[in-house]
Amino acid sequence: MHGGANMMRPNALRTWLFSALVAATPLAAGCTSDVGNSSDDVTDVKHTDVERQAIGNCWLYAHASWVESMNYSATGEPFDVSQSYWTYFDWFSKITGGETHEELETGGHFDRANDIVLERGVMQEAAFIPEDSNAEMSPVQKGALDAVQAELKTGRLKDPSSRSDAALVRQVLEEAWKLSPAAKEQLTSVFGTKYEKTFRSSSTKTTSASLIHPKDFKAWYTERLTNKNKATERTTTLDVAINQWRQTSYPSWSDDSKRGFQIRVQKALHDRQPVVITWDVDFNAMESSDPVLKGSFNTVTLKNAGKPGRQGGHMTVLEDYEVETADFGLLKAGVTLDPTNDADAKKLSAALLPTSSITFMRIKNSWGAFRDDRSSAPGFPGYHDLYMAYLNGPIAWCPDQADPKDPAKCTGRTTPWSDVVLPPGY
Repeated sequence: MHGGANMMRPNALRTWLFSALVAATPLAAGCTSDVGNSSDDVTDVKHTDVERQAIGNCWLYAHASWVESMNYSATGEPFDVSQSYWTYFDWFSKITGGETHEELETGGHFDRANDIVLERGVMQEAAFIPEDSNAEMSPVQKGALDAVQAELKTGRLKDPSSRSDAALVRQVLEEAWKLSPAAKEQLTSVFGTKYEKTFRSSSTKTTSASLIHPKDFKAWYTERLTNKNKATERTTTLDVAINQWRQTSYPSWSDDSKRGFQIRVQKALHDRQPVVITWDVDFNAMESSDPVLKGSFNTVTLKNAGKPGRQGGHMTVLEDYEVETADFGLLKAGVTLDPTNDADAKKLSAALLPTSSITFMRIKNSWGAFRDDRSSAPGFPGYHDLYMAYLNGPIAWCPDQADPKDPAKCTGRTTPWSDVVLPPGY
């Protein structure tokens, strides 16, 4: 059920987002699909193309989708953000900052991604790793991770003193990522030989079209601080968006509190905002064959499996939802409603009533658009539906238990919907 405002343009953080959610074989770029750049019923939130993570850095892919969406709405042109660039500096920070010992942790969270952007800005994918821009999944990230892990365990970075040597860490990372002379020269010119400078300092500048200061990267979004009853448009810059959008946890204490939270999210989606959602994955809940539930995470499929599957935290971006209303029945996902049309406006209002019931939330994922082992929502390659019964849980939770999991030993419980990141005033 798509909605749009009448506009000119159509907590406790989980610091692990797990590597079992990825795959290892690169696919061709998803440029043959119009999912990412459509202005029709295929997508309502202005999204760029679906990409596919190669390691456990879904949080950076979700952040890139959020950034790209706001920039796309501001400029009318898609900008291909380099997730590898942010991953590179995440590793540099973790190693030199003493967070890493014998093994590099690839997980993270939204606030960490914000910090990376505020310090290092945004780099175009083709300028950092040219190969990344020609494939749906980065052909470099997994190899770079393996190389750095080896250096930490038995190589040049095995000792604490070596890990605190910024010049050495930079050298190891450059080799692992196979950076070109042009990329290395650009990083040096902006951040210094030991990356001692960051964009948090007013003296750090860049005039490059491919490496952009967050104060120069355009962003469009809406806010409801000015008027709670109507979205107000803002065309500003990424640093402002980072400071204004807020992460808020999904409530678990009552159905009324959950419904109130959902309505806040619905309003943001009606206003075409790329809401980031953090949720828990159990792969035994993912349906791959049933035509009604295909491409979804739901409790029916999980119950039929009879036990938990591979599990872990995940971060994606919301695109749409489906809702049951008393007056208009089911308002389906993928069908755009025009708020300037009286009949559609009434349906959009009905969708926000406390008595209405969301069937599922639709997400733009980072698992790739065309995969035999990842069924997508029908007609929406790379998008998945998260049924509310699954998101509300609780479900059995034991991500550290080896497969096949023993249901008798899986005694933990989780509410899969963890949190969202909302624009100001929602």
